[in-house]
Amino acid sequence: MVIVFAFLVPGFCTTWSEWWSYEGISGPDFWGHLNTAWSLCYKGKKQSPINIDPRNILFDPTLKHLHVEKHRVSGTLMNTGHDLKLVLDEPSSHAVYISEGPYTYVYLVREIILHFGSVDSIGSEHTIDDASYPAEIQIIGYNADLYGNMTQAVTSPNGIAVIALLAQVGKRPNREFDLIAQSIRDVRYKGEQVRIRHLSISGMIPETKEYITYDGSLTQPGCHETVTWVIMNKPIYITHEHLRELRGVMQGDEANNKTTMENNCRPTMPVHQRPIRTNINFESSSKSCTMERQMHYQVGHATPPSNRLSNQPLATPVTTTTLDFIKALRLQESKATKAELNSTNTAHRICSVAANVLFVCLLFTQTETILASC
Repeated sequence: MVIVFAFLVPGFCTTWSEWWSYEGISGPDFWGHLNTAWSLCYKGKKQSPINIDPRNILFDPTLKHLHVEKHRVSGTLMNTGHDLKLVLDEPSSHAVYISEGPYTYVYLVREIILHFGSVDSIGSEHTIDDASYPAEIQIIGYNADLYGNMTQAVTSPNGIAVIALLAQVGKRPNREFDLIAQSIRDVRYKGEQVRIRHLSISGMIPETKEYITYDGSLTQPGCHETVTWVIMNKPIYITHEHLRELRGVMQGDEANNKTTMENNCRPTMPVHQRPIRTNINFESSSKSCTMERQMHYQVGHATPPSNRLSNQPLATPVTTTTLDFIKALRLQESKATKAELNSTNTAHRICSVAANVLFVCLLFTQTETILASC
């Protein structure tokens, strides 16, 4: 308590919203202990982010295609000291709403938050089969059917919708993200802001109708468990130059330059038996392995990393030039299964040959015995 008090006296951060961080005594392991209003950060059973384990995904045929309106919007990109956040202008006739998919209500998009790592093997908050990605872009909306604003919705049931885009490095970056990236140099220090105009939110979302969804929480204090997450099943592509710009962003202002903002990602949290649902169905590609019939499917399991923030890769992320996250893993499993079947068939053939030889030998022995008795 003495240490906490020292950070709250004049001259230091004066509000809880500014004091937390992603490391040390103000990091994720301590969020729930610093402020009673944040107790869900360590007590909650529906916390985010999580690792998406393909072996535990459930196919849900009732999930609809996600709908995001195509209006272009403007907003203010700002350095909060914790992340880069694009706050959209107040709703107008061209507001962007999220609907359908796993959502019963309509959600008004208000923010986009960027999370990124110091190296390409870390940075995303969610992981796929224990593999992390260089960055994660989170599109955040609040329930406009039930609540009047983001503040009210954050603490209320079915309050928040978040679409998570996992980023991969590619030669042809997403054009809409590139529009944001061009202004990153203008928000290098905490408190700096820059206008972003005519951005297409729907244009940032990869061209796929497939996604994974689950009920979770905010990934920052106070970790309210009011979020329905959607993780798109294809990556958004960014460049190495984009990542260099992001890794140059600082946590502090120009006068109190602390350190770089990189690795602003909360570690994955336990799933606690929550259903992780998807609209991905493999029946059309494999009659012997369909989530529709089996309600789950299996892939080879990567060795879990000992430290998400080490310089060693968590697991080699699947190259998804033409494939998506889950189907690429499914393809790996298929190849492994075929190899196993080929090995098994070879063993069966060997056993069959051996059995035939043994039968001939026994028959020959019996024939000799009969002749000898004559």
